[in-house]
This record gives sequence, C-alpha cells and structure tokens, in this order.
Amino acid sequence: MTTIIIIGFIQAFFFAVLALTKKKKEVADYILAALFLILCFQLGVNYVMVTEKYREALPHLIGTAGPMSLLYGPLLFFFIKNFISEKHKFKPKHLLHFVPFIADYIDGSIKFYNQSGQEKIQDLIEIMNGQPDADLAVFLLIRSIHPIIYCIWSIDVLRVHRKNLFRLYSFTSEKLKLEWLWYLTWSMFVVGVSAFILNVIIVFFDVADWVQLRMIILVIAALWVFFLGYYSIKKTPFYRSYHIDGIDTLDFDKILKQPEKYEKTKLKEEEVPGLKKKLLDFLVQEKPYLNNSLSIGELAESIDIPTYQLSQLINDKLGKSFFELINSYRVDEVKQRFFDPKYSNLTLLGIAMECGFNSKASFNRIFKQLTNQTPTEYIKTKKAA
Repeated sequence: MTTIIIIGFIQAFFFAVLALTKKKKEVADYILAALFLILCFQLGVNYVMVTEKYREALPHLIGTAGPMSLLYGPLLFFFIKNFISEKHKFKPKHLLHFVPFIADYIDGSIKFYNQSGQEKIQDLIEIMNGQPDADLAVFLLIRSIHPIIYCIWSIDVLRVHRKNLFRLYSFTSEKLKLEWLWYLTWSMFVVGVSAFILNVIIVFFDVADWVQLRMIILVIAALWVFFLGYYSIKKTPFYRSYHIDGIDTLDFDKILKQPEKYEKTKLKEEEVPGLKKKLLDFLVQEKPYLNNSLSIGELAESIDIPTYQLSQLINDKLGKSFFELINSYRVDEVKQRFFDPKYSNLTLLGIAMECGFNSKASFNRIFKQLTNQTPTEYIKTKKAA
C-alpha cells in the first residue's frame, strides 16, 4: 500500500505540472492543476500522519491537510461548468462555495494549529484510539459528506448538458456527451462515499486499526489521481471543440428558469410563418443534413437567423428537437437512395454515411425509431409491396 501512495503523490505533482505547462491553457487547466496539487499535499501529509517516524519528525503537518477535503467538490463543480461553457467564469459570489473550507481552517487555527508538536501528536493518538472531541468529529463528517454533495450537483450539471445536446447538435458521440466527465464524477462520488464510511468507522467505532483504515483511504485517493489524470489532462474544453456562437447546453435551463431575461430574443408570432418556410425550403433545396457534424449554429448562419430564435422555431413551432428534425430528413434521404439505381454500388451503411449518419449503430437506432422497422425490414417490405 505504501508504494501505491508514494506513486500517487508523485503522479499528482507530475499531472499538476503538466496542466500548468500546457501551451494553450484554459481556466479549466488551472482548476485541474489546483485539484492535483491538493491531492498531492493531502497524500503527503496523511502519509506523514500514519507513519510514526515521520509524524514524530514533522508534527506540525498534522491536521493541515484535513480542511482541503472541502475544496474537491467546488473545484470539480467549477471545472465541469467551465469545461462545458466559456461563459461560466468565476465570479465573486462563487467564493461562498469556499466558506466551509475557510471556517474549518479558522476553527483549526483557534483550537489546534497553535499547539506544540507533542500536543498535536497526543491529539492524533486520541483520534487513533477512537476518542476525538465533538468538534473534530463533526468536521470529519462534514469533510466526508461535502464532496459527495458536490458530486451530486455536478452530475445534475452533466445531466442538463446531455439533455440539451439534442437542441443543438444533429449527432451524438462519447465526446459530445462528455462520457469521461461522467466517469470522473461518479468515480469521485465512489471515493467520497468510501472515505465517509471509513471515517465513520475511524471516529465512532473501535473495531479496526486506525492506521490501516487511513491507509486504505490514501490508496483509494492515490488510485483516483491516476483516474483523474488519465481522463482529463489531454481533453480539449467542450466549448472549443463544439463551439456554437451565442448559446450552449447550459443556457437552456437559464432560459426556462428566468424567461423574462430573454424576452427580447423571443420569436414574434408574425415572423413564424416566414421563418418556418425559409427553414424548410433550405432543408429541401440545400440538404445541409448531409453534413454529419451539422450543428444548429451552422444552420442558423446559413439561413441568417439568430441561433436562439432558430432553436425556438424548431422546438416550439415544429415540436421537435434539432436532433430529431435533422435526422428525420436524413432518414427520408436514405429511404429514397435505397431504391435509386445511382447508389446501387453502395452498401446500406455506405448510403447511410453519405446521408449524414456517423455510425452503423446510430443509423440503425434512429431509423427504427422513426419507421418502426430496421433498414433491412423496410427494404423487404417495400420490395414485397
């Protein structure tokens, strides 16, 4: 276990340096570097605490890393929001998320940090023997629960992002859905729950060896360092990879919650018939849906309609999402080409790919959703008719 903790400590420092030395750094990279440095410090300090010879030599490190557990949740939350949208920048009001961390450190400064080295070691031994004071027990529980709450909050942000992808994009992919961020957030949730359970055992039950349980927590944290580094260090922020001017997936919930702020951008009823005709004519004549990575921003630019108004037109007036609209045209195009001699040299998949689909799986799924038949069943039915 000791080897894993040391490797985790080195990896955390290495990944932090890597994030800070990227040529094109985003705010998300600085948040990521902060996460790695906190993990590095916590692994180092906690290793000192569980190793007798080191805590005797460095007693004033005892307790310094504990409050930093209250930083993981806010940093992950801001990392995810900033990664999805460049609009979601840090504001002074966001400092409220760090109040628990500051309160924990102030409490420690008053009651613990000004003690002598021997007094700190004695307090640690009491905790190891299952005799922490009430204040410390409360803070240990808060430190354990706090990241779990933020993980739930972060999962909700990712859910909103995934739900609104269909309003903006005509295709799906793991990169578009940010699957790796789901894995990262759920892994932190598992780490948080594991740490909470082990801390409860450490604080309230004299049923196991304190050092061994603490070592297990450190090993879990060290493994998460590798997981965090593997999934995040080379990723390009979503807003740069799939940029749409003026709107992003997190905007829609704001619009629903505060519609009065967006009143000026709403479609006027008298404009709807003309814009609807303009859109549908363009789809039939220019066939933009053949572009397999078509976004609502590209379509809006092509027909000279503001992106948000085009989204309103499709969702509210046509009763479909952008994804549904574009893929319905793709399916219709595929159905026509199935029986066109000009495309007889292509396979079913070849025709699908030329009509804007990205993969066999997505083509088969969408085709069946819209026709209640697989492509093969559809062709057989038409030939038999």
